[in-house]
Amino acid sequence: MLLVLDIGNTRLKWAEFEGDRIVGRGAIFLAEVAQFVERAGFAQRRPERVVGSHVANVVTRERVERQFAALGLTVDWIASSASACGLRNGYSEPARLGTDRWAALVAAWQRGLAPCIVAGAGTALTIDQLDERGHFLGGAIVAGYHAMLGGLAGNTAALSVDAGEWAPQPTTTRDALATGAIDAMVGAIERSERRLAGVLRARGVSTAPRVVLTGGSAYRLLEHLPPDTLVVDSLVLEGVRLLAQ
Repeated sequence: MLLVLDIGNTRLKWAEFEGDRIVGRGAIFLAEVAQFVERAGFAQRRPERVVGSHVANVVTRERVERQFAALGLTVDWIASSASACGLRNGYSEPARLGTDRWAALVAAWQRGLAPCIVAGAGTALTIDQLDERGHFLGGAIVAGYHAMLGGLAGNTAALSVDAGEWAPQPTTTRDALATGAIDAMVGAIERSERRLAGVLRARGVSTAPRVVLTGGSAYRLLEHLPPDTLVVDSLVLEGVRLLAQ
């Protein structure tokens, strides 16, 4: 069994793979990561190999490594590169692209979803443009839903993070907060989609790019995006598995 890890800024997500099939998965907040291996039961069902992506701090990574070292296992961490799995990395310094973003792009390409916008809606919202040739053109990073609300609460005396629901014409402060955050995120995705569509039109490509969402806030955004928008919860984990091969 191959165990795949995705350590973000807030949670550690994991999946167990047999071949290309997920047979188990879960998540844990980073505050609880010191008990990860015990709580997930990996001492009892020891994986054959552990691979992962991490964008968290070094302390979190080392805590995970020590737990698997106690089982006689080394965690292999993926790295972003100039190319992999048929995908080309357009970052000016390819190795500096977050490995979670790189993995999600690889998985989207291997799933045949290009051209597309790959939007990772986690602590931050990453919005990456993938063309029909398998070339990552570049991407944007904006605050995620909770980070946006937390920033407002920390810098505006009369506001808190107690957001309500999205509304077309918000009439309460709580709904105004939720609506503003979601509209800002959706607007950033739509602007990136339009820019990618412009590149494709200039090349004579008739296929319109679709939006592919992943991350904890993906479903907050889904209903506000085009009908062909796809949510793939396991996108980063799938990409880590592909890169590990």
